[in-house]
Amino acid sequence: MNDPDHSGEDVTTNAPIPVSPERHGGRFWRRFTSWDFAARRRLVPIVLGEHEQVAASLPFFFVRTRAGVWPVALSRLREEGPCAMVSPNGVWRGSYIPSILRVHPFTAQRTPEGSLALLVDEASGFVTDDPGDEPFFTDDGNPTPAMQQVIGFFQERTAAETRTRDAMAEVMARDLLVPFEAPPGLAQMDTQGLLVPDRARIESLRRTELSALHRCGALVLLHVQAVSLHHLPLIAAAEAQPDRPASAAAPNLPTAAPDTSGPAQEAALSGFLDALAASQEREADLPARDEDEKPDHDGPTGTSRG
Repeated sequence: MNDPDHSGEDVTTNAPIPVSPERHGGRFWRRFTSWDFAARRRLVPIVLGEHEQVAASLPFFFVRTRAGVWPVALSRLREEGPCAMVSPNGVWRGSYIPSILRVHPFTAQRTPEGSLALLVDEASGFVTDDPGDEPFFTDDGNPTPAMQQVIGFFQERTAAETRTRDAMAEVMARDLLVPFEAPPGLAQMDTQGLLVPDRARIESLRRTELSALHRCGALVLLHVQAVSLHHLPLIAAAEAQPDRPASAAAPNLPTAAPDTSGPAQEAALSGFLDALAASQEREADLPARDEDEKPDHDGPTGTSRG
């Protein structure tokens, strides 16, 4: 949870360690000042509640993980190579930073008893013995105020993950995802494992199915994913000049995208909207008894805002 399967990414060679007074009492953790660690992450798990901010700044896709199919932000086109979103001087180039990156080196998971266990990556270089850094615990073994903030973040994210998992279950139950094919001009992009909404399947949905997808937040998630694909040319442009530094005051992505995608990129969004319109028009032509059909309220109840 909180970082499902790391989206297949090998972030460090050592697994995160549970935070405990026995192991971390008298130890400290350092707040990072550079986003260099994020440059190793091509795929970053996101959750409902931040999907719109991500779509406004980054392309995102769906991938299969041990935790199930999950939405992930994309920071570079290829498995290996420069990260478009992190400049050589360690500045994040985008206008939004996926939330899980902001709590590095921490993550969390559910224990067999169902409680939340906070973990820390001791190989990150941010766990120290320097009293000038943030202590993990007070002298009486309680989490410090700073650690309480980290725990509070993961408690909120856990709730968002539950809504995201429910939404993705609705999507997968209707088989609404297909493998992504790179548009013309982005042939260098590694697309293996990346999934996107299936226009044909969406077009075949009935109104009650669209309603179920809307109630759990899946419909808007699929919609903004199509919008997010417009950032792919920006990623390509940033990768074409990897040595360009960025200012900490503002994002440094190009203001205009090169002509690398053309009609195929527009088709990703217009195709999704056309499919929704076709589904709704087809339902409008059904007999009146279908119009009066009440939606099924037994499914997930999360909202599109996460």
